[in-house]
Amino acid sequence: MKIGGILDISTKDIPHKSAMVIFTVGCNFKCDFCHNKYLLQLNVGREYSISELINQISTNSLVSGVSITGGEPTLQKDLPELCREIKNLDKFLSIDTNGSNPTVIKTISPYINRVALDLKGPLELKKLEKITGVKVDTNKIRDTIEFLKIQKEIEFEIRTTYVESLLSSKDIEIIIKFLRDLKFSGNFVLQQFQFLEGVGEEFKEIFSKPEHEVLLNILKPYKAVEFPFKFFLRDEVVGYCNLDELFL
Repeated sequence: MKIGGILDISTKDIPHKSAMVIFTVGCNFKCDFCHNKYLLQLNVGREYSISELINQISTNSLVSGVSITGGEPTLQKDLPELCREIKNLDKFLSIDTNGSNPTVIKTISPYINRVALDLKGPLELKKLEKITGVKVDTNKIRDTIEFLKIQKEIEFEIRTTYVESLLSSKDIEIIIKFLRDLKFSGNFVLQQFQFLEGVGEEFKEIFSKPEHEVLLNILKPYKAVEFPFKFFLRDEVVGYCNLDELFL
Protein backbone atom coordinates (compact mmCIF):
# COMPACT_ATOMS: atom_id res chain seq x y z
CA MET A 1 0.00 0.00 0.00
CA LYS A 2 1.34 3.46 -0.93
CA ILE A 3 1.47 5.58 2.21
CA GLY A 4 2.33 9.28 2.33
CA GLY A 5 2.59 9.53 6.10
CA ILE A 6 1.54 8.07 9.44
CA LEU A 7 0.51 10.07 12.49
CA ASP A 8 1.07 7.97 15.59
CA ILE A 9 -1.68 9.57 17.65
CA SER A 10 -4.48 12.06 16.99
CA THR A 11 -7.49 13.06 19.04
CA LYS A 12 -9.13 15.01 16.20
CA ASP A 13 -9.71 12.46 13.43
CA ILE A 14 -12.19 10.20 15.22
CA PRO A 15 -14.50 12.00 17.67
CA HIS A 16 -13.90 10.93 21.29
CA LYS A 17 -11.12 8.50 20.39
CA SER A 18 -7.34 8.49 20.16
CA ALA A 19 -6.33 7.16 16.77
CA MET A 20 -3.40 6.40 14.53
CA VAL A 21 -3.87 8.17 11.19
CA ILE A 22 -2.69 6.60 7.95
CA PHE A 23 -2.47 8.87 4.88
CA THR A 24 -2.75 7.05 1.57
CA VAL A 25 -1.24 8.44 -1.64
CA GLY A 26 -3.33 9.40 -4.66
CA CYS A 27 -6.80 10.81 -5.30
CA ASN A 28 -9.20 10.78 -8.25
CA PHE A 29 -10.33 14.33 -7.43
CA LYS A 30 -8.18 17.44 -7.94
CA CYS A 31 -9.67 19.97 -5.55
CA ASP A 32 -7.58 23.14 -5.63
CA PHE A 33 -8.37 23.86 -1.97
CA CYS A 34 -7.12 20.45 -0.74
CA HIS A 35 -4.54 20.85 2.04
CA ASN A 36 -3.09 17.38 1.38
CA LYS A 37 -2.03 18.06 -2.21
CA TYR A 38 1.38 16.51 -1.59
CA LEU A 39 -0.39 13.14 -1.51
CA LEU A 40 -1.24 13.54 -5.21
CA GLN A 41 2.42 13.42 -6.23
CA LEU A 42 3.59 10.03 -7.48
CA ASN A 43 7.01 10.31 -5.84
CA VAL A 44 5.58 10.92 -2.36
CA GLY A 45 5.71 8.31 0.39
CA ARG A 46 6.62 4.68 0.06
CA GLU A 47 5.14 1.22 -0.22
CA TYR A 48 4.21 -0.51 3.02
CA SER A 49 3.31 -4.16 3.34
CA ILE A 50 0.13 -4.98 5.21
CA SER A 51 2.14 -6.83 7.86
CA GLU A 52 4.34 -3.75 8.35
CA LEU A 53 1.31 -1.53 8.93
CA ILE A 54 -0.35 -4.04 11.23
CA ASN A 55 2.82 -4.27 13.29
CA GLN A 56 2.87 -0.48 13.76
CA ILE A 57 -0.78 -0.44 14.75
CA SER A 58 -0.62 -3.41 17.10
CA THR A 59 2.38 -2.05 18.98
CA ASN A 60 0.82 1.39 19.49
CA SER A 61 -0.83 1.00 22.89
CA LEU A 62 -1.82 4.69 23.01
CA VAL A 63 -4.61 4.40 20.43
CA SER A 64 -7.95 2.65 20.38
CA GLY A 65 -8.67 3.42 16.76
CA VAL A 66 -7.26 3.79 13.27
CA SER A 67 -8.25 6.43 10.72
CA ILE A 68 -7.39 5.76 7.08
CA THR A 69 -7.50 8.94 5.06
CA GLY A 70 -5.72 10.48 2.11
CA GLY A 71 -5.83 11.16 -0.70
CA GLU A 72 -8.60 8.70 -1.44
CA PRO A 73 -8.09 5.39 0.43
CA THR A 74 -10.45 3.39 -1.81
CA LEU A 75 -7.93 3.65 -4.67
CA GLN A 76 -5.57 1.32 -2.79
CA LYS A 77 -6.01 -2.25 -4.04
CA ASP A 78 -5.01 -3.82 -0.75
CA LEU A 79 -7.33 -1.67 1.38
CA PRO A 80 -9.75 -4.58 2.01
CA GLU A 81 -6.91 -6.74 3.33
CA LEU A 82 -5.70 -3.98 5.64
CA CYS A 83 -9.21 -3.35 6.95
CA ARG A 84 -9.72 -7.04 7.63
CA GLU A 85 -6.47 -7.28 9.58
CA ILE A 86 -7.26 -4.14 11.60
CA LYS A 87 -10.63 -5.61 12.56
CA ASN A 88 -8.78 -8.68 13.82
CA LEU A 89 -6.85 -6.35 16.15
CA ASP A 90 -10.15 -5.15 17.60
CA LYS A 91 -9.33 -1.52 16.80
CA PHE A 92 -12.07 0.98 15.92
CA LEU A 93 -11.63 1.67 12.19
CA SER A 94 -12.68 4.85 10.39
CA ILE A 95 -12.38 5.52 6.66
CA ASP A 96 -12.40 8.93 4.95
CA THR A 97 -13.70 8.90 1.38
CA ASN A 98 -15.11 11.12 -1.33
CA GLY A 99 -17.75 8.48 -2.03
CA SER A 100 -16.73 7.80 -5.61
CA ASN A 101 -15.99 4.07 -5.17
CA PRO A 102 -19.13 2.38 -3.80
CA THR A 103 -17.90 -1.10 -4.78
CA VAL A 104 -14.86 -0.78 -2.50
CA ILE A 105 -16.93 0.66 0.35
CA LYS A 106 -19.30 -2.30 0.09
CA THR A 107 -16.35 -4.70 0.12
CA ILE A 108 -14.80 -3.27 3.27
CA SER A 109 -18.08 -2.63 5.10
CA PRO A 110 -17.85 -5.79 7.27
CA TYR A 111 -14.56 -4.54 8.75
CA ILE A 112 -15.16 -0.84 9.41
CA ASN A 113 -16.86 1.05 12.23
CA ARG A 114 -17.14 4.51 10.75
CA VAL A 115 -17.16 6.35 7.42
CA ALA A 116 -16.63 10.09 6.99
CA LEU A 117 -17.73 11.04 3.48
CA ASP A 118 -16.61 14.37 2.04
CA LEU A 119 -19.56 15.58 0.01
CA LYS A 120 -17.93 18.35 -2.00
CA GLY A 121 -21.19 20.02 -2.99
CA PRO A 122 -24.67 19.35 -4.38
CA LEU A 123 -24.74 16.36 -6.74
CA GLU A 124 -24.81 18.58 -9.82
CA LEU A 125 -22.34 17.79 -12.58
CA LYS A 126 -21.16 21.32 -13.40
CA LYS A 127 -20.92 22.34 -9.76
CA LEU A 128 -18.89 19.28 -8.78
CA GLU A 129 -16.61 19.59 -11.79
CA LYS A 130 -15.79 23.15 -10.77
CA ILE A 131 -15.04 22.07 -7.19
CA THR A 132 -13.16 18.84 -7.88
CA GLY A 133 -11.43 19.67 -11.17
CA VAL A 134 -12.67 16.42 -12.75
CA LYS A 135 -15.85 14.95 -14.20
CA VAL A 136 -17.65 13.22 -11.32
CA ASP A 137 -20.03 10.28 -11.56
CA THR A 138 -22.72 11.52 -9.19
CA ASN A 139 -24.53 8.18 -9.33
CA LYS A 140 -21.57 6.49 -7.64
CA ILE A 141 -21.58 9.00 -4.80
CA ARG A 142 -25.33 8.56 -4.39
CA ASP A 143 -24.86 4.77 -4.42
CA THR A 144 -22.27 5.03 -1.63
CA ILE A 145 -24.58 7.18 0.49
CA GLU A 146 -27.60 4.96 -0.16
CA PHE A 147 -25.61 1.89 0.90
CA LEU A 148 -24.05 3.38 4.02
CA LYS A 149 -27.25 4.94 5.34
CA ILE A 150 -28.75 1.48 5.94
CA GLN A 151 -25.65 -0.04 7.58
CA LYS A 152 -26.71 0.08 11.21
CA GLU A 153 -23.32 -1.08 12.51
CA ILE A 154 -21.39 1.73 10.78
CA GLU A 155 -21.27 5.30 12.08
CA PHE A 156 -21.85 7.54 9.09
CA GLU A 157 -20.79 11.16 8.86
CA ILE A 158 -21.24 13.35 5.80
CA ARG A 159 -19.27 16.58 5.83
CA THR A 160 -19.07 19.51 3.48
CA THR A 161 -16.17 21.95 3.60
CA TYR A 162 -17.53 25.44 3.09
CA VAL A 163 -15.31 27.39 0.70
CA GLU A 164 -16.96 30.75 0.02
CA SER A 165 -15.65 31.12 -3.52
CA LEU A 166 -17.03 27.68 -4.46
CA LEU A 167 -20.19 27.23 -2.41
CA SER A 168 -23.11 29.35 -1.27
CA SER A 169 -25.70 29.01 1.49
CA LYS A 170 -28.11 27.86 -1.24
CA ASP A 171 -25.78 24.96 -2.06
CA ILE A 172 -25.82 23.87 1.60
CA GLU A 173 -29.61 24.13 1.56
CA ILE A 174 -29.70 21.82 -1.49
CA ILE A 175 -27.40 19.30 0.23
CA ILE A 176 -29.53 19.30 3.40
CA LYS A 177 -32.73 18.76 1.40
CA PHE A 178 -31.05 15.92 -0.51
CA LEU A 179 -30.03 14.21 2.74
CA ARG A 180 -33.44 14.72 4.26
CA ASP A 181 -35.18 13.24 1.22
CA LEU A 182 -32.83 10.24 1.43
CA LYS A 183 -33.75 9.79 5.12
CA PHE A 184 -30.09 10.03 6.05
CA SER A 185 -29.80 9.47 9.81
CA GLY A 186 -26.12 10.04 10.60
CA ASN A 187 -24.26 13.30 11.24
CA PHE A 188 -23.98 16.18 8.80
CA VAL A 189 -20.98 18.43 9.46
CA LEU A 190 -20.57 21.89 7.98
CA GLN A 191 -16.82 22.32 8.01
CA GLN A 192 -14.90 25.57 7.87
CA PHE A 193 -12.28 25.83 5.14
CA GLN A 194 -8.99 26.83 6.69
CA PHE A 195 -6.03 27.75 4.51
CA LEU A 196 -2.98 25.58 5.19
CA GLU A 197 0.42 25.60 3.52
CA GLY A 198 -0.45 22.46 1.57
CA VAL A 199 -3.07 24.34 -0.45
CA GLY A 200 -0.39 26.45 -2.14
CA GLU A 201 0.37 30.13 -1.75
CA GLU A 202 -1.09 30.95 -5.17
CA PHE A 203 -4.55 30.01 -3.83
CA LYS A 204 -4.36 32.02 -0.62
CA GLU A 205 -6.39 34.91 -2.01
CA ILE A 206 -8.76 32.70 -4.01
CA PHE A 207 -9.90 30.48 -1.14
CA SER A 208 -10.65 32.45 2.01
CA LYS A 209 -11.73 31.09 5.37
CA PRO A 210 -15.44 31.74 6.08
CA GLU A 211 -16.03 33.53 9.36
CA HIS A 212 -17.74 31.78 12.26
CA GLU A 213 -20.80 34.04 11.96
CA VAL A 214 -21.23 33.11 8.29
CA LEU A 215 -21.36 29.42 9.18
CA LEU A 216 -23.74 30.06 12.09
CA ASN A 217 -26.11 31.94 9.80
CA ILE A 218 -26.16 29.03 7.37
CA LEU A 219 -27.14 26.57 10.10
CA LYS A 220 -29.47 28.85 12.09
CA PRO A 221 -32.64 28.11 10.03
CA TYR A 222 -32.40 24.44 10.99
CA LYS A 223 -32.15 24.81 14.78
CA ALA A 224 -35.90 24.46 15.42
CA VAL A 225 -36.72 21.97 12.67
CA GLU A 226 -36.97 18.19 13.08
CA PHE A 227 -34.51 16.24 10.93
CA PRO A 228 -33.62 12.53 10.79
CA PHE A 229 -29.95 13.46 11.14
CA LYS A 230 -27.84 15.60 13.47
CA PHE A 231 -26.10 18.83 12.51
CA PHE A 232 -22.58 19.77 13.55
CA LEU A 233 -20.32 22.73 12.93
CA ARG A 234 -16.57 22.25 12.79
CA ASP A 235 -14.49 25.40 12.91
CA GLU A 236 -11.71 27.11 14.84
CA VAL A 237 -14.10 28.77 17.29
CA VAL A 238 -16.18 25.84 18.58
CA GLY A 239 -14.13 22.86 17.45
CA TYR A 240 -16.66 20.10 16.73
CA CYS A 241 -20.04 21.18 18.06
CA ASN A 242 -23.62 20.01 17.52
CA LEU A 243 -26.39 22.38 16.51
CA ASP A 244 -28.21 22.31 19.88
CA GLU A 245 -25.12 23.57 21.71
CA LEU A 246 -24.42 26.27 19.12
CA PHE A 247 -27.60 28.20 19.87
CA LEU A 248 -28.05 27.76 23.61
